[in-house]
Amino acid sequence: MENETEIREGTKRERTRDRLLASAQTLLLEKTAAGLGIRQITSHSGLVHTSFYNYYPDIPALLSDLSALYGATHLAAIAGLDLDNAPPGGRLARITRLTMRILTQKPEFGRLVFDVGLPVDFLESRLRLQLKSDLARVVESGLYKVADIDVAVSVAAGSFTGLALDIHRGLLSPDKIDIATAQILLNLGIAPALAEVAAHEPFVFPPPPAFPMRWLALPAMFRPGDHH
Repeated sequence: MENETEIREGTKRERTRDRLLASAQTLLLEKTAAGLGIRQITSHSGLVHTSFYNYYPDIPALLSDLSALYGATHLAAIAGLDLDNAPPGGRLARITRLTMRILTQKPEFGRLVFDVGLPVDFLESRLRLQLKSDLARVVESGLYKVADIDVAVSVAAGSFTGLALDIHRGLLSPDKIDIATAQILLNLGIAPALAEVAAHEPFVFPPPPAFPMRWLALPAMFRPGDHH
């Protein structure tokens, strides 16, 4: 259950926008994006139908905001991983292990990403930026070399998404997360010993984000200017 004490008060506009987004997420647990209607969202959130247009011109605009909210929520969760003190290869390992644990503990996120008809880059858009930054750090450290970092990012993002889908579908059990993480690191060229250490590093992961997600549940640094 969501911890309401973690929700910042915000302005009336911010609270209403969050109500629309929260209702859309709740409805998407049973519907697809194509079946989502404006009246359904406003009725669920207790708002007048026309009030929707004060925030979004149409459903695609709301879904775009929802995608941005997912990315920001993911980044806020990653911020609790103390990445600057991770072992070699550990930044990507911690991000992978956290994300897969979130999908295991809160399957609602997996449904949003994989089951409701949203673009596949719903999961990957922000992740790719993080991956590129982390891979550049590892390459600069001399731990391994890649011929083309953009290709390496593409391969890592694809592996990450494939793993997330298999975890969500139940094709891989949660106890395979760390083994799969080590395999992703090996595929990127990290030495086996380092990959094993990073993928099985003892670490206390933060709890998963609350669902439904809300902009006001995030620290200000993760919210775009128009949500302040």
